[in-house]
Amino acid sequence: MNKKNLTTFPNSETLALAFANHFAQKADEAIRTRGRFLAVLSGGGTPLKSYRLLAQEPFKSQVDWAKVHLFWGDERFVPHDDPQSNFYQAKEALLDHVNIPAENLHPMPTELSPREAVDAYRQVLSSFAEPSQNHIRFDLVLLGLGDDGHTASLFVGQSALWINPIISTEGDYQGRPSTRLTLTSIVINQAREIVFMVSGASKADALANALGDEKDLNRFPSQAISGRVRWIVDEDSIPSS
Repeated sequence: MNKKNLTTFPNSETLALAFANHFAQKADEAIRTRGRFLAVLSGGGTPLKSYRLLAQEPFKSQVDWAKVHLFWGDERFVPHDDPQSNFYQAKEALLDHVNIPAENLHPMPTELSPREAVDAYRQVLSSFAEPSQNHIRFDLVLLGLGDDGHTASLFVGQSALWINPIISTEGDYQGRPSTRLTLTSIVINQAREIVFMVSGASKADALANALGDEKDLNRFPSQAISGRVRWIVDEDSIPSS
């Protein structure tokens, strides 16, 4: 397994703290340099510990939330107040506890049809692109890794669909079928930094495949993510030799 740009932490708690620190540092750098911080949040259980830390001191006061804009890498087509919503989970863990303006939150518009939602979110992202850019350039994108190797809602066997920056797709992950909206590698790979956050023994095979020598985007969707990528993982997710 290629361990370049991989940092291992003893457990999920130290992993969560590491990302919270990194988020605060990157926010400060971006705001001082460009006047704003554009970050993409991930769903799933692993990031929630970091979100809860960011909602507390010292991070709560360290981050200039008025200059932070938050986006989402993927979302189920459920209402924003549904517990299965990635936006709702982030809201409960973080957003309700910090002074971030409502207009700085950019959840995926799941109240629309999939086709309408794709077009609407593309317009939102385009409004943040700098004049010299074809796509928005996020300062930080946080991604997770599914047990089956998917990331965001880029699922195994669907690589032929990843032809636009934002797509709707059908996911059936761990018995939870649903329509999803997801960013693709086209826009994710433009980011100034991409962080994969991986925790738990159930992710060991997926992590080994993601960082393995065999390249197959259709089987290992996370391999489509390139550029300035960092992997932060806990010891449980490291494959046994």
